[in-house]
Order: sequence, then structure tokens, then C-alpha cells
Amino acid sequence: DDDEEEGSKKKSRKKLVRIPKISVEILLRNQEISASPAVPTTRSIFLNELHEYMGIVCTLPCLNSGRFEVFESTASDDAAANTFYGLADSVSPTVLADAYSSVESHLRNLS
Repeated sequence: DDDEEEGSKKKSRKKLVRIPKISVEILLRNQEISASPAVPTTRSIFLNELHEYMGIVCTLPCLNSGRFEVFESTASDDAAANTFYGLADSVSPTVLADAYSSVESHLRNLS
């Protein structure tokens, strides 16, 4: 019983990114089927959402040693140096490829 409770706690702690659903209307006009919004527009929406999620992490401020020390040793006005902007470069290309593949998979299901 305790093992089941620990397993359910681990599952509840695991958070997945949920991208909001996009409503796509399938239209039939003059014997022509089309989607609204169009597939390229839907791709753009999905990719913008993905980039926004990545941007949330990359724009978080880093800890500044000046907050903990009386005298600050270095001063940097560069926004990229004060955030996790460089973190995107350390993400495995496989992980990024999987994210983009997931977007393309959703679009294939749409068409």
C-alpha cells in the first residue's frame, strides 16, 4: 500500500507542459475543403507557444552575488548575463528535436 502511495505522489509531482488547445474549423466551400486557421497559421501558433514556454525559463533572473556580499566584485549590465538566456544552448538537440517533432505530429493529425 505504501509503495502505491509513493508512486502516486511521484506521478502527481511530475508536471507536464500543457499547450492550450487550438480550435480548427474544417470548411467546405464550392467543393473545396479548407481549414480555418490554415495549417501554416496553426504551426505558427504552436511554435510561438513552445518558444514562450522556453522563454519563461530563459528569462528568469540569476542569483546575483551582490545581494549576498557587502561589496559587489563585478558589475554587468548585460541582460543575457543576468538571466538563464544561455541555458537554451545547453539543452540537448534531441530534446529540442522531439519538441518540434511533437508539433509536426499534431499538425499531421490535423491534416
